Amino acid sequence: MRLGRMVHGGLCLAHDEQGATMLVEGGIPGEDVEISVRYRKGSTSFAEVVRVVEPSPHRVTPPCPYVPKCGGCQLQHVAYSHQVELKRDIVLDALHRQHIEHPAPRMYAVDDPWRYRIRGEFHVIAGTESTPPALGFNRARSWRPIAVDDCLIHHPRITTALPALRKLLNSSATNALGTLHLTVGEEGQELLIHAKPTKGLASGALDGGLDLPEGGRVSTTSTTLRWRGMTFRVTPDAFIQVNWAQMDVLYQCVIDALGGHAGLRVVDAYAGIGVLASYLAVDAREVVCIESNRGAAQLGVLNARVNDVAERMHFVLSPVEDALPRVGAAEMADVVILDPPRAGCSGRVTGWLALAGPERVVYVSCDPATLARDLHTLVASGPYRVDLLDIVDMFPQTYHVETVVQLTRTQAASDAEAPEPSGTR
Repeated sequence: MRLGRMVHGGLCLAHDEQGATMLVEGGIPGEDVEISVRYRKGSTSFAEVVRVVEPSPHRVTPPCPYVPKCGGCQLQHVAYSHQVELKRDIVLDALHRQHIEHPAPRMYAVDDPWRYRIRGEFHVIAGTESTPPALGFNRARSWRPIAVDDCLIHHPRITTALPALRKLLNSSATNALGTLHLTVGEEGQELLIHAKPTKGLASGALDGGLDLPEGGRVSTTSTTLRWRGMTFRVTPDAFIQVNWAQMDVLYQCVIDALGGHAGLRVVDAYAGIGVLASYLAVDAREVVCIESNRGAAQLGVLNARVNDVAERMHFVLSPVEDALPRVGAAEMADVVILDPPRAGCSGRVTGWLALAGPERVVYVSCDPATLARDLHTLVASGPYRVDLLDIVDMFPQTYHVETVVQLTRTQAASDAEAPEPSGTR
């Protein structure tokens, strides 16, 4: 079977002898392979490669011994330079299907596609009479975990701590402990450890710290991350970009797409703990941060104070679909930044922007399909055009990709026609 293009999720499109659609795991576009069908859903079959008859020139041997059993990485069998090309093609295909006109994309790969994750959640695997407790990840297409001794995409502060963490499990109620949530902070020297549920970890188990290599230390409440001379407090449940180094590239794309923000009123929707907002607030007249998570908003307020921008940075604790029209009606924003979760924006958000949005919108997306859907409202049937398209690889070895789109309004808000309603998502 000849494999066609790759789709979001790392699966290759193919067709059987009757022309039925198949989505194949473990392949590369253009390869001839033998497959095994795992299951069917409607008219689509889901399969996996069992033998490569004619390999792609981009095929490599995965360096991780847990591939393909572990479900964390989907693209380790693809040379990194080609991974980036495949992600570009997936984004462009999604935009094409929604009839989105755009300029040529700018691509941003990473310098080192390994050891980049500063956060990870490890499942606890209870020991038996013959085996000690272990840590690992869910198997591919399964909720059953696989034990690992290392993970090539996680920061060394995390992976070198695994032996000490396994010893910790021996003294804890591992039957009650589900996961250990780990975050690297303080310039790579601190490991923030959070047990889920907290009662699963023996009381006082971390009071004496852990025997971490190279002077590493443990925190159980919060840690500090630094970016461009600024300091940010982070808790285990606060969303952060797990590739902190490549975040600098992503946020520079956003800053470039703003086209200058000094003296402007910026609305940062889905603002999180205020990392980008704090940086923008140094020069902006005002940055209004909309965030629905109370804990993240509280951290954002703290981070604004820590970085001396609290006078120009304000948080609105509310869902974006409720707050954005309110904030915009109170005083028109000069620019709006959208950075929604994978589900994309509510139809109320894109609908309001199409009717009353500012001259410029910068959309940061982690899902090509929902990005294209939202741009259909804003661009294909709305008053904006795409002036910049940046594709940033934040997550090498996986199918995930980030996109930054600069949108410029081409007609006045009062002249804009109402878009077709797209519903609340």
